[in-house]
Amino acid sequence: MVDDPEISKLTVSGFAQILDDVIQILQKEQFNGQITGGKISNKVVELEIPEKLAIIGDLHGDLCALLKIFKRIKIEEFVMNHNNKIIFLGDYVDRGSASIEILYKICCLKIRHPQSIILMRGNHEAPKEFPISSHDLPKRMIERFGKRLGMEVYQTKIFELFNMLYLVVIIQGVLFLVHGGVPARVNSTESKFDDLISKTGPFSESFEEILWNDPRAFLPDEKEWEFSRRGLGKHFSSSISKKWLRASNTKVIVRGHEPCNGFKIDHEGRVLTLFSCKEAYPKFDIGYILISGKQLRSIRNGYDLAENVDII
Repeated sequence: MVDDPEISKLTVSGFAQILDDVIQILQKEQFNGQITGGKISNKVVELEIPEKLAIIGDLHGDLCALLKIFKRIKIEEFVMNHNNKIIFLGDYVDRGSASIEILYKICCLKIRHPQSIILMRGNHEAPKEFPISSHDLPKRMIERFGKRLGMEVYQTKIFELFNMLYLVVIIQGVLFLVHGGVPARVNSTESKFDDLISKTGPFSESFEEILWNDPRAFLPDEKEWEFSRRGLGKHFSSSISKKWLRASNTKVIVRGHEPCNGFKIDHEGRVLTLFSCKEAYPKFDIGYILISGKQLRSIRNGYDLAENVDII
């Protein structure tokens, strides 16, 4: 565990207050429908190309990984410019030893610099909708704060925070960001993203797929999709990626969800998977993206984008 006096002194009431504060910020920006350099609708953020962009994948309770990334991107300097953006792809919790501390750190960052931080939802931030055996955040809350108070904050404040997190971020003309993947069913190449988002309420098929889907290079019988061996979500083909990139007028799908050595490319450069933790996956290195707006404008595919992945 990282020796951080601020974290070591964290009380349950202090943690609850931090959660309350970030929930109010998210409620306000979603009610107003805007963030610096972009607009918000139905848990979707559409951004103009920022001056600088950092993207962080699954953290899974790995505070050391997060702090290393913060040091590399010079976090305090980075977030002072509201035209810079840090996008977290979700899966902040479970598996690692510091799920509570990760939530605390990212919430404090969002409170201090709300216009620079975008918090997305991972499948591990949907335990109510999709209970999974590896969801150990309740255990961590009980260990840290006691059963009654720990579970009270978990079932109220943390659930409310999870419900406020974003499902999709589009950086206009370039990137399409989700945690898991794009939905496997596309009605036509003329489909608009708004049509999808209107159907992403809790427990909907699209909601599940955005959080749980994975790209696959080859599917049997040239299928466009198949049910996932995870038990939730689907595997989707390159043709599905191509359709959603066309529908959203973007060039690369950026997602997390799958452990890999920092990053991996799928679907002939249409999909880049980013993974940013090491504690629970010691064989892998930590990957994150740091890229300027000028570089973003020149991106043609995931191979170009991968040149801006930093591996720790």
